[in-house]
Amino acid sequence: MTLMEPIKPAAQAGITCTVADLRRAVNAAAFVVERRNTIPVLGCLRIEPLNDKLRIEGTNLDSWLMVDCPATCTKGEPFVIDARLLIALLTGAERDDSVSITLDGNVVTLRIGPAVARVQLLCLASDWPSEPGTKGMSWVSIPEAALAKMIGRVRWAISTEETRYYLNGIYMHGRDGRLACAATDGHRLALYRADAEWPLPDLIFPRYSVAALHHLMTHGGNQPLRIGGSADPVRMQISGHGWTLTVKCIDGAYPDYTRVIPDRGTMRGYAVINRALLRRVPNTRSLHHLGDALKFDLSRKVANLSSVSLGVDVEMPIEADGDFSIGFNQRYVREIASIFDTVRIEASTASDAALILTEDPDLTVVLMPMRV
Repeated sequence: MTLMEPIKPAAQAGITCTVADLRRAVNAAAFVVERRNTIPVLGCLRIEPLNDKLRIEGTNLDSWLMVDCPATCTKGEPFVIDARLLIALLTGAERDDSVSITLDGNVVTLRIGPAVARVQLLCLASDWPSEPGTKGMSWVSIPEAALAKMIGRVRWAISTEETRYYLNGIYMHGRDGRLACAATDGHRLALYRADAEWPLPDLIFPRYSVAALHHLMTHGGNQPLRIGGSADPVRMQISGHGWTLTVKCIDGAYPDYTRVIPDRGTMRGYAVINRALLRRVPNTRSLHHLGDALKFDLSRKVANLSSVSLGVDVEMPIEADGDFSIGFNQRYVREIASIFDTVRIEASTASDAALILTEDPDLTVVLMPMRV
């Protein structure tokens, strides 16, 4: 925005909506917009006035997200506007304020409540990249609440390590004709098996798109989501109520995670912990001691956190049974307990992978131990 002469009242706005609706749609569409771009138009949102709504679109060339905003519109051409600027203009406005938008050449005038802003459009709508089509996709319908639950159960285990790029997402695949979602970073594994058909190819839904999808979904919603997927090219499209997310999936082979899932029949010890117990044990990670292990002495029935560099040794009584001790990265244990509250850790030896049991029978969690 630049300093200009006083703005004259417009005869009639081409677009009218509320701040609440526009802010919701803009924030959602901007979720996939990168903060830094070498291509200026990718820092913008594309806004297209339709009969009874605005279609707002953001992209980073790997994800395309279209969100509808209820609005009263007269016929007009689409335009692109800087995403962060538009968010800033809407941030301080009251939810019930009305917004009117008028486009005159390459200048857009926004009347947000009593404020009036004039914005010079620096990118052309014709520069906006084309969304990939849906040719060759297979389709399935899954309830929104079910997919939201699946994503929430496994997303915490997604790897952020760039060298093993094929782990940077959720592996959505069929097992016995049903949908299974898996995520792992090599130290922990989360697997959720859903009661939903999966006729689509096996796809790795990338981490950055998982965050966008989690933001879009209503966790108590009962609307069906239409999901399409193709193996060549590897992409997925998910459509909900008033939004569509199209994603370029990770092109790679997901490892055979079943090899690390231990047989519960071989377990020789267990420990039960919960969120309240862990709050009583100091979190040395907050003091930048990331590698401190939380040790479980099953025979003594205690949990122990010891840090030589901090000079601290803390013990807490727990429910446990077994004849050995096993330790885990405290961050992983705290993260799991923060999601599921009470968990049961079962292990066969101090060096083999352990099973983490929660209240959800469809969820399998595997955690690799640390040397203690």
